[in-house]
Amino acid sequence: MNRRISRTVSAAAALAVAAAVAACSSGGGTSSQSASDNPLTGTAPKGVTLTLWHNAADPKAVTDLYKAYEKYSGNTISLVDIPPGSFPDTVQSKWATGARPDILEWHGNLTDFLALNGTQNMVDLTSLPFVKKEGSLAQFSGSDNGKTYAVTLGFPGVSGIFYNKQVLAKAGLQPPKSYADLAADCTTLKAKVPGVSPIFQAGGSGFPPQILSSWNYLAEYNKNGAYDDSILSKKATLNAANGPFVAGLTAYQSLKNSGCFNKDATTATWEQSMKDLLAGTTAMVPQISDSVALLDGDANGDTAKVDATIGFVGVSATSPVADFQPTPLGTFYVPKTGNTDKERAAVQFINFATGAGYANYVKEAGTVPTLSGATLPAMQGLWQDIYNAYKAGATLTFTSRIPGIGDIPAGEVLAGQLSPQAGADKLQTEYLQAAAAAGQ
Repeated sequence: MNRRISRTVSAAAALAVAAAVAACSSGGGTSSQSASDNPLTGTAPKGVTLTLWHNAADPKAVTDLYKAYEKYSGNTISLVDIPPGSFPDTVQSKWATGARPDILEWHGNLTDFLALNGTQNMVDLTSLPFVKKEGSLAQFSGSDNGKTYAVTLGFPGVSGIFYNKQVLAKAGLQPPKSYADLAADCTTLKAKVPGVSPIFQAGGSGFPPQILSSWNYLAEYNKNGAYDDSILSKKATLNAANGPFVAGLTAYQSLKNSGCFNKDATTATWEQSMKDLLAGTTAMVPQISDSVALLDGDANGDTAKVDATIGFVGVSATSPVADFQPTPLGTFYVPKTGNTDKERAAVQFINFATGAGYANYVKEAGTVPTLSGATLPAMQGLWQDIYNAYKAGATLTFTSRIPGIGDIPAGEVLAGQLSPQAGADKLQTEYLQAAAAAGQ
């Protein structure tokens, strides 16, 4: 789950992601296309089947939204389930073959958007009613060069530390606030709660090692996009020996060398990390807020059990700062397929999801709405923890704006294949190549 966006935004600006119901449910707007082939105009058909590639970690509120659209429209949504652990790679691999869904659930950050050549391959949704109601979110999620190509229903993914309350209490610990706390807590947990992994790493799912090694660590350095700006302006480099990126990888390697991770860290999965956390066989999991759906599922929908067992805090290098980025769960694009009827029906889905179907979605989701106008719903306790960490000054995940660094080599550091400096050198090279290709 990761990575980038197209504008500098502070957490305060993104908090304008405040809440609610879009008014329109029918397509509108203008386009350079003729009326006959413009998916933003004309009447959406009935009785068609729309293929939707979606992340299998979708919460029930999202899957229920699919069903609600079917009832509303008379159309059918055929879901193609993509496992969350391999989601980015699977989508890009399928996309590279020329396959296209009618609706795509995908990341809102700029790099993942560009990976699919989004400006050429996605329908421009800028003229639809939801864009104004998204406010600042529409400027950095599913957006490029001032145009909006996606709707983002899901609250931005907030990264921090999920922790088992009972395990920390048994060790006499409070939730960590810094990487020094993580290191000290690791020592205490190994001594007082033997048999429990202090920190779970899910290297088998690809993206999770990036969270602890860099996303979290660098959060305090990227207030108002400061660290991103220093890299993009070439005033700093990712591989500076005394820079925060190398420091983050070094701190990560130190935790590994201290025996803080689970024994199967290089092969374990994101899904297993949540099961172990809920079961109390691991104390802490650095992860993104999309994991709440997995926890609730593991608890068979018993959110009270989850709230009693699991907490969430932001943790950065030296201070309790979380980071955030657009989530792929509930972020939808309309790929250009050449079938105008299906494109119109897909646009109808976007308008329904942000219009007639939005109020029910917000109520069921129980998380912060992304469209203006709705009342903040009652939230699950764990979601309240996450929202509090976000409001406390979360910063944009630093990878969201820097091209070419979608895959931080944290996995290689975890496996002992690269040193922190070598990993940073590799990423700096990839960034410079991508920047040159983008004309930067």
